[in-house]
Parts: sequence; structure tokens; C-alpha cells
Amino acid sequence: MTDTRATSGTDIGLIIDSRPLTGLQIRVLLLCALIVMLDGYDIQTLALTVPTLMKEWSVPKAEFTWALTASLLGYGFGAAFIAGLGDRYGRRPVLILATILMGIGSIGTAYASDVTGLIMWRFITGAGFGSSIPNCTSLTSEYMPAARRAVLITLMYVGVALGALIAGLVAPSIVTHLGWRAIFIIGGALPLALAVLLFAGLPESVRFLVAKRPGDPHLGRILARIAPGVDPATARDEHAGTEPQSIASLLAPMYRPRTLLLWTVFALNLFALYFLISWLPALLTGAGWAVSDAQRGGVLIQAGGIVTGLIMAWYVDKGRTVSAMVTAYVATAVSLSLFLVLPSTGASWWFLLFAIGAGTSGTQFALNALAAAFYPPVIRSTGIGWAVGVGRIGAIIGPLTGGIPALAHLPTAQMLGLLMIPVLACAACTLLLPRVWRG
Repeated sequence: MTDTRATSGTDIGLIIDSRPLTGLQIRVLLLCALIVMLDGYDIQTLALTVPTLMKEWSVPKAEFTWALTASLLGYGFGAAFIAGLGDRYGRRPVLILATILMGIGSIGTAYASDVTGLIMWRFITGAGFGSSIPNCTSLTSEYMPAARRAVLITLMYVGVALGALIAGLVAPSIVTHLGWRAIFIIGGALPLALAVLLFAGLPESVRFLVAKRPGDPHLGRILARIAPGVDPATARDEHAGTEPQSIASLLAPMYRPRTLLLWTVFALNLFALYFLISWLPALLTGAGWAVSDAQRGGVLIQAGGIVTGLIMAWYVDKGRTVSAMVTAYVATAVSLSLFLVLPSTGASWWFLLFAIGAGTSGTQFALNALAAAFYPPVIRSTGIGWAVGVGRIGAIIGPLTGGIPALAHLPTAQMLGLLMIPVLACAACTLLLPRVWRG
């Protein structure tokens, strides 16, 4: 029997929401997950090869500071200034361009002969990833039904943790048998191969086509796959918006409160998360942990993030965004305070590390899903891109903070306890969400 609710209503949102997932929608989800998985792989690569490069180039560790930061700077640049092109020209071409930039940057890194070259190629690589992630979020959001959107976007972002895990497992063996350059050659070949796959199999956003190119022949073919019987000539997007694709639109009176709030939470959350990613193994070692245990402690942060991120995404889909995120942040703050009173050598610290993943890695997954709902499709990639770009400021400052002399000599428990400040600030900002939530 024909679904009369879908065929009689021509709003593209109703069409998608009233039907089960199709193979085309699942394909979009998987292809975007592959892109973010490459991001996770890339996050680990340079840090894993710096010890080898220090010996081969006879360069001290301090000389690699800008090389390690360059990809984050490129990420912010790509997110702020390239990702928004997806709102103007479409998600698909920007994602193809982004994967090509990833591939070129990574292969260029493999053939760098000094730190200066390393910085340049890492910046290009970061720009590719920075421009891809907001468009992956937008594209996935625009193909998924509202009832499961946040969970499915979060599932896509789990690819970041999987990519990082894969890199951590295979990189040491690759360096041992093939040399450090092979890590980046592989890291460049994979996105170039994926670019071909995207060209062949990734559809343009159906919402983008309805809003910006209603006469495009691809629209009819896409609708035939996800909603047979719907006339593409009658399809519309009631929430498309008409704003120009620029930062000025994000700061217009209608969107300014949500934009500034989103930027603040992104920056504070990524500050805490990247502080932990950068310093946790050293802090745990300083607290008396074995090196191998300290490395596993970082994995617990990601594991806790995946579990709690999926749980919070479910609450986002149910309209309980504020309660879920505030609960996660408060639980994390309590866990951070317990580092000050519980012994570092007991099993309790293992549970605390898993718990603080809830308010750092886990809430970041939920924030990515939340950002997709903050703006209409016409400025969605621009909005997500600037949120990610501004958030990278926190991601850069977080690791630098751990090297401040006044903090570097603090005991591990006190260093972790200080993270309560940005975490509680995130909770306070989240409480303002009801005033700006788009619904």
C-alpha cells in the first residue's frame, strides 16, 4: 500500500521522516563514516612518527611543536573558510575536493625532508579534514530521519575513534618494517581512492537540491530511490531558509545567540578533550602508572566517549538535549574532583577515566549532532564549519596549557582537578540552550 502521508506531503523533511532508511541513505552514512575514519587515522600519525623523525633528522622534540600544531591550524582554516562552500556549491563536490587535499597533503608529508616542509604539508592535510567534517555532518543530517538523526550522526563520528584505534595498532609495525614514510603514503592513498569512490557513489544532498537546484535531474533520481512516487517538481523544503552563506548570517540577530553559545561550548569542550589527549599518558606516568597502563588510560577516554556519545545522541533525538549534556558535564566534573581524593594506584582511577570520557569525548560526539540542528540547510555547512573552526582554538590552547611552567609542576590529581573549570563552564552554557534551541 502506498504511504499517502509521504506522497501527499511534498515537504522533503516529511518525505524523509515518514519512510524507513533506504540503501541510498545507508550508503551516504557509510561513505561519510569512511571520511571521518581517515580523520581519526590522521590524528595519530605524526605523533607516532615524531620519535623516529627526531633520530633521522637529528632534530630536538621542541622543533616539532609547529608541525604538530599545523594540522590543527589547517583544520580550523578548512572548517571556517572552505567548508562553507558546501552551502553554495553542494556537499558532494566539497567532500571530493577535501579528500583530494587530504591525499595530497599526506603524501607530501611522506616526502618532506625538513620540519618546514612538514609544517606546510600538515597544514594542507588539516585543511582537507577541516573542510570535510562539517560537510559530512550536513550531508548525513540531511539524509537521515529526524527521529534517529542524532544517533546516526554520532554513529558516523564513531569512525574517528575507530580510525585512531587502527592507526595506533598498525603504525608501529609499519614504521618497523616499511619506515615512517609508509604511514603517510598509506594515509594519502586511502583518501585519494575514497575520492574516486565518492565521485562514483556519493549523491548530492537531497535537501540542497530541493532548496538550491529544484530542476536538477539528479533530484528525481534520488527521490526515486528514497521515496518512489513523489514528484520532484512538487518537492520543497519548508526549513531551507534564504540566508546568504557567510559568517555574517551566523551572527545576524536571529542566529547570533545560538552561534556564540555553540562556539563557546565547542572551544571549551575541545580544550578539555585535547588537553587530555595530549597530556594524559604523561600525567598518569607521573602519578606512578606503568607506561603501558598510561597509554591504555587514553583509550578509556575514547571508549567512554563512544558509549556515552551514543546514549546522549538518543536523548538529543528525544528532545532531551539539555538534561543529557548537563548530566554528562556534571558527572565529569564530579569524576575530576574524585581524582583529588582517591589513590592513583587503585582501580578507581580506571573507572574515573572512563567516566570523564562522558563530558569530553562523549559530549563532543553529541555536539556535532547538535550543531547540525542549529541552522537551516542553506547555512548548515557554514554554521558547522565555523563552530568546528572556532573549536579548534580550544583544541590548540589545551595542549599548550599543559606546558605552562606554573601548571606543569602540579601533581597529576591537581592538574586533572583543574579541568573542572572548563567542564562546569560547558554545563553552564548548555543550560542556556532552551533559549536558543531551534527545535
